[in-house]
Amino acid sequence: HKQEIMMKNAKKYTILLLWLVSTLSFAQAQQDCLSIQDDYVSLIESGKYRFANTQANESKGEPLVSINFDKLSSYQEYLASAYQVVVNKNPRASMPCPIVTETYQQLAKKNQWSKTPKISQLVAPFELTQNNNDKAILLIHGLTDSPFSFHDLSQFFYQQGFTVRTLLLPGHGVAPSELVNTDYERWQQAATFAIDQTLNDYQQVYLGGLSTGGALIFNYLMQQQQVDEKIKGLFMWSPATKAKSDLAWLAQYIDGIPFVDWIDLDADIDFAKYESFPYNAGAQVHALMNLVVGEGENASRQMHDIPLFVVASEHDQTIDTAHTLQLVQQWQLASPQEQMKKSMLIYYGNNNKLPTKLVDVMEVIVPECSAESLCSEIFDVAHIATTNSPNNPHYGVKGQYRNCGHYVTDASRYKACKQNKQVIKGEVTAMNLTRDLPMQRLTYNPYYQEMLATMTIFLSNTH
Repeated sequence: HKQEIMMKNAKKYTILLLWLVSTLSFAQAQQDCLSIQDDYVSLIESGKYRFANTQANESKGEPLVSINFDKLSSYQEYLASAYQVVVNKNPRASMPCPIVTETYQQLAKKNQWSKTPKISQLVAPFELTQNNNDKAILLIHGLTDSPFSFHDLSQFFYQQGFTVRTLLLPGHGVAPSELVNTDYERWQQAATFAIDQTLNDYQQVYLGGLSTGGALIFNYLMQQQQVDEKIKGLFMWSPATKAKSDLAWLAQYIDGIPFVDWIDLDADIDFAKYESFPYNAGAQVHALMNLVVGEGENASRQMHDIPLFVVASEHDQTIDTAHTLQLVQQWQLASPQEQMKKSMLIYYGNNNKLPTKLVDVMEVIVPECSAESLCSEIFDVAHIATTNSPNNPHYGVKGQYRNCGHYVTDASRYKACKQNKQVIKGEVTAMNLTRDLPMQRLTYNPYYQEMLATMTIFLSNTH
């Protein structure tokens, strides 16, 4: 009788164990880009999302893909190839991510995707097409970013009648390890393909770049003796000119030391932007910026009479804004004043810090912050914040994601930044980091609507 009871109990426990295992595996299967945010401690230690898939997806018989820009015949072919790279190499490509932007909804309708995005669909380059070839804008993201950083602005341009194209820079949209071996020449090659193809396909073209994307556009134009008259204007958000850190130039030398690959090792829970950062990434962007503002390059670079729309923050902790403003002033002064008067600068900072001639050669807007505005509780606009709307479901006011990488070497402060009910938002200046409350790096532009209104004026003046 005892043996029978023991057998029954064993059966019960086996069933319970099987149920628990199936529940746990179902829970794991149901992990999405929001739920993994709670695992940041283990993800920092394990580096689970830090490394790209290096094995082909053998079950589907898909080889790994890298893009040969010389052999592409159309932008649509490029988009398909880039998406395949993301699907094959990104370790989270198929993970569900309930971050639904208007741009995603538009793409989902066109491509018959499901209501809930996959990460691959949010970080891949995309195109929002009009039924004509009148005008297009090409948008190029920054270092460690993905085209997701243009999901908000794409809607603005699309509503203004533009076909919107975005580019995925090689080494991006996958995992931070992809930046260990990439080089800026591949970024140049991608940018050249995208710009030339867009000029070939449309009557009027605007080029837009965030940070490194801006440097690539300047670099492309500065290499041309003459530029296509189709280019009507440039949009530059926090353009990369010179690193804020004086140690940035050292990255190229440290990168040469065997087994020393990483400046920062973070959790990499942000699906749209790498959080871990290799030395090589710093070395490559330093080399690229040198082509744009380096002393040795000044004699050979070409300035052109293409009006600029620039958004820059005085307190930017990634890029030295003073260098950016000097470059903008040089660009403005190199061309006929009548044409360049159309240029506009939005400057988040103290207008006493502006170069003296700048206000004479372009329209400069220094937004003021009223007490009831969104900006009233912000401690300086961050480098990474300029292109995102406060309504962005990932980076906006109600977004679950918090950028806390500046505390990654201080476990208690990092945890407080991630979890505390009370945090402050802003740029990670030395002063802001000494405040009592933990600082979440600002990931949206509190002056976003005012920026769109100014962009509308710029477009009407330049088209």
